[in-house]
Amino acid sequence: MKNWTTLLDGELRERALQTVDEIAEVLQVSQGLEGPTLSGGLAGRALLFAELQRGRPQLGHGGHAERLIHQAALAFEEKPLLPWLHGGFSGIAWSIERLGTLGLHGLEDMDEIDQALLELLSRQPWSADYDLIRGLVGLGVYALERLPRPLAVQCLEAIVARLEERSTRAGSGLSWWTPPHHLPPHQRAMYTAGCFNLGAAHGVPAVVALLALISRTGVAEKKARALAQGGARWLLANALPDSPGARFPSAVAPGVDVTPCRSAWCHGDPGVVLCLVVTAQALGDVQLEREALALAREAALRPVEESGVCDAGLCHGAAGLGHIYNRLYQVSGDATFKHTATEWFTRTLRMRRPGEGVAGFVFWSSPTGKNEDMGWIADKSLLHGVTGTALALLAAAQPHTPMWDGMLMASIPA
Repeated sequence: MKNWTTLLDGELRERALQTVDEIAEVLQVSQGLEGPTLSGGLAGRALLFAELQRGRPQLGHGGHAERLIHQAALAFEEKPLLPWLHGGFSGIAWSIERLGTLGLHGLEDMDEIDQALLELLSRQPWSADYDLIRGLVGLGVYALERLPRPLAVQCLEAIVARLEERSTRAGSGLSWWTPPHHLPPHQRAMYTAGCFNLGAAHGVPAVVALLALISRTGVAEKKARALAQGGARWLLANALPDSPGARFPSAVAPGVDVTPCRSAWCHGDPGVVLCLVVTAQALGDVQLEREALALAREAALRPVEESGVCDAGLCHGAAGLGHIYNRLYQVSGDATFKHTATEWFTRTLRMRRPGEGVAGFVFWSSPTGKNEDMGWIADKSLLHGVTGTALALLAAAQPHTPMWDGMLMASIPA
């Protein structure tokens, strides 16, 4: 992968940086009730201030990043969390490791966390979810960060074994079934017996990318590579042929009609093709990369009115799409991705509503997680709120490879 280049320039870049500064100013003095987690709380916010430190170290953002990560670690010590990456203690630990790559310090020794995860991963059969947000894939993202420590190697070996056990033959490839009790109520009503989930957040694409990244390290290399290749074949086989809209549905299941999906990281073509490009790069698979980038170009040219985007978040908003296409531009040099990324960041900045929300941003979300409670809210989080918006804008306006987006399975290997 070539060196990271600044996507935005001129007035648009200045607006992006000013917006990030205004968001940071609000977050720096915020005394809200956010928890300590990566996706929704203090650990995620620490990553933003760490990225700000990279661009302008003279402003002292690094000290604030360290304070936030210490607060997150203390909160975890006071109130136990589940182990998952986005909403649990492995995500806090992953953030600490990420800050360490920039010379910022959190906890010195996390071997106890590694040991606890290894004990969890040794349980057979694996009854929890397999996904990135709250399952095996997310734990794999953390374990990759801890390499080459022996406990991290053992964790990754166990993750590959658990994913192999959970895999199922599907057509000419492999896939991973999501049982109904792991689905939210609105999906469970449609997929009463479960489904194959094609979203990056909760489904097969992130599994495939993780396995490819593990194979690349040499841990369980042959097994992880074979699983990744089988999963990639299955994903490509489930692209809708000649679809006028999206090529990938959100999920597939026997007896349930397949329909195109919105454009987002969590579900839809952008997240799927990003995971496929990560997979191709990690495996050194030129043909897979060619096919993935062709699908990505189709997604990039999809009309905005068909995207379903209504806010500026990472998960399913404008900043998330901007960041995905920025990543694809950086790895390919394709002007199509540069143009689309720039357009989505332009839309992100236009979504500001002065005097509302957090630094002018409000998000269409549910504070309870229930569809019936959806509405416009002020959200400071990384995945759904303004912290993620700022991180994506900063990645587009600075000449630094982002150090935070491995949590989205978006960090394309060099």
